[in-house]
Amino acid sequence: MKCTPLVIWGFKMSNEVESKIRLLLKESYEAAKRLLEGLSDRVLIVYHDDADGVAACALLRLALEEKIIVNTICIEKVYPQAVRRLQAKGKEPIIYVDLGGPHLKLIATSNIDCREIVVIDHHDMEAFAAEHLTVLNPESLGLDGEIYACGASLAYFFSRSIKSEVKKYASLAVIGSTEIPGKPKGLNLAALQDAVESGVAAYDEDSSKRSVLWDNRFTSAESISSKLTAMTSVGYYSGGPEKALEACTRCSWKGMEDHLRSLEERRRNAYSKAISEVQRRGLSKLGRIQWFHVKDSFYDLGTKVIGTFCSYLLYRKLVDEDKVLVGFMNMKREIPGIGDLDGEYVKVSARAPSRVLSMIEAKRLEPLSRALADAAQRVGGFGDGHAAAASGIIPKGSEEEFVKIMNEELLPGSVKDSKCASTTLETFLFPKKVEK
Repeated sequence: MKCTPLVIWGFKMSNEVESKIRLLLKESYEAAKRLLEGLSDRVLIVYHDDADGVAACALLRLALEEKIIVNTICIEKVYPQAVRRLQAKGKEPIIYVDLGGPHLKLIATSNIDCREIVVIDHHDMEAFAAEHLTVLNPESLGLDGEIYACGASLAYFFSRSIKSEVKKYASLAVIGSTEIPGKPKGLNLAALQDAVESGVAAYDEDSSKRSVLWDNRFTSAESISSKLTAMTSVGYYSGGPEKALEACTRCSWKGMEDHLRSLEERRRNAYSKAISEVQRRGLSKLGRIQWFHVKDSFYDLGTKVIGTFCSYLLYRKLVDEDKVLVGFMNMKREIPGIGDLDGEYVKVSARAPSRVLSMIEAKRLEPLSRALADAAQRVGGFGDGHAAAASGIIPKGSEEEFVKIMNEELLPGSVKDSKCASTTLETFLFPKKVEK
């Protein structure tokens, strides 16, 4: 297999941003070339359990599967135990996509067999370099991964340099990019342009509405994204990720309609019960944080549902706009395809209401990705994410200690002593996008 250099158009952006986008594409091409030069007869793709992650994995598989054996594993978070187990078996290259950026040290130090590892991600990342580790992340070039890229757009250009025919699947990158608010920019815009040129997407620039060719008709990209996330995360323990991958490669729900409706109904019922319980009990509050715990309400669902539930709660009047919203859920130990984790854990997700986000942007509060990750680490867990939305895994029983620590971590060191300022479920779930 040969790599094909990519050409992009002139974008409506600053020269500095365009220059960095071009550099990112060059790095992507070179990374794909290195991977192919050292490729064995198989590769392992580890992907995130949402629409962006599954679309990214599908693009990579489409580019590689005709020549080599492609194995895939879907994980909800970069569990240290899972990484060590994955990298302890075999010697084939591993591609982490739409996750891994905040955990480069863990991934690199667990690479005991010196296999080639590529991390394709757009989340906040830690600075770490190592032999046999290639990182494709706009953050490494000083570009905001919450604006100029998504996992699927990064995977699209990586895959297109391997197999030019992947261009007819550019709509998958468009679906992944719907998690980025506002008009598409950077790599997301470039992928959209490819999709429109290939006849698999349409774009209304005035409204920023994107539609993609799905089941032979143009459908809202946000609607497809929401359904893929439901299939992948709500159906995480029942083969959902593989079904979502199949849907992406066929750009169709054919044969999956009943299964998808069943998953959406499960999520709807679980959310309705949880909403009633949160309304009955109210939110607990401590300093800059308001929080709740759904206990086992989402136990049979993938852990991503607590994040989407937090996002929905932001639209409810019971949420204080001046406080970070934090939600907890008890989680299963099982990781399909890997095995059971040692220990009992809780998933934690955090969201920034509008006024909190303004404070983060003004640097009066730390980004949630940093505050949550630091607090999780201090109680024996880990976390990652974006400035306004982050999540992590912590030991069961450490929830209250975590809240106290995260409340402290939210204030930047320079202002530790200063005082801070204080829809329906159906329309949220269908067809709006589901956030990480």
